[in-house]
Amino acid sequence: MYNQKKMKKIKTPYKYIVFYILVFFFINFFPQINIAKVSNKNAVKTLWKEAAVVAGAAKYFIRTEKIEKKAASLNNHPINIPPQILRRMLRQLAYRYDREHPEIPLFSEKELGLLEKWVPIALQFARPNEDVTFVIKGHHRSARWAGKEERLTSGRIFVSNNQLNIILGTVQANLQPTLDERYQGNVWETTKVIYDLGYRKKVADYEGLIVIFDQKQKGIYRKSSKRKDWFVFTNLAYQQAKRPDENKEVSREQYRSLQQQIDLLQKNLNKQQKTPPQRLQKRSKKLNNSQKQSRNISAQEKQMIIEQRLKTIEKLYKKRILSEEEYRKKRQEILSDM
Repeated sequence: MYNQKKMKKIKTPYKYIVFYILVFFFINFFPQINIAKVSNKNAVKTLWKEAAVVAGAAKYFIRTEKIEKKAASLNNHPINIPPQILRRMLRQLAYRYDREHPEIPLFSEKELGLLEKWVPIALQFARPNEDVTFVIKGHHRSARWAGKEERLTSGRIFVSNNQLNIILGTVQANLQPTLDERYQGNVWETTKVIYDLGYRKKVADYEGLIVIFDQKQKGIYRKSSKRKDWFVFTNLAYQQAKRPDENKEVSREQYRSLQQQIDLLQKNLNKQQKTPPQRLQKRSKKLNNSQKQSRNISAQEKQMIIEQRLKTIEKLYKKRILSEEEYRKKRQEILSDM
């Protein structure tokens, strides 16, 4: 009996050694096995979702889920926020990888479209103890990489103390497959991306810095100096987003197209003013009364064109698309045409 007990004591450690060897074997020889990054235990209602591109890759969704335990206060849910106002507020957030690179939009147009459509609906379903969480991706262009790349951004949105809050968990995470994954045949999306949903009690660690697009925009601030991932939109920011004239979304491409149209009208106007009288008389014989009216630009039409040009550059200056120097120079050019 003594010898049997002694043998059991000797054999027992070998079981643990075999276990550790197996764990080491699976970790090193099966790297494609991926553990879920985001837990579903607090999920309540999913309003939009997109399946993972490959097994083990990120899952995309917009849903409601229960807030963390022992939260300082409950939310003002359910609540109604117009989609276009939510979009205008979120468009104020920009992302800068470092001080050497210019800021780029935090959310792409595709991401803004998803948030604009589904977050207001989710806020109407959410209860006081629930947040709206999201994991989305969209194409972004930066000086750090060539062309546009799909990047993952995640976080949570809620209304507390009658103020819109957004806590970012992950900011524009890289989704490009690693060299090992490409060698194994995965050329779509990496399974190595690390992302989280953002939490009240834990600061998200991400590269770069979130900034406000319009530095003169008031009503948006950080929760505290220690939270670079938590932004609060006050009632002032909400009221400013309700003014469509001052917050009209005009991209640089749209501005160039509009400016080209206005410049073309002005060019035609100047061309007609410089046309010799004799040439105009010859043309008038060939044109009937209706054609004359369509070809000639009246003084009233000229004034309307100039007013439209002045309004356009003023709006672009307020949105800081034009600098003060560009605005003054362009304004002087327009006034000189008078």
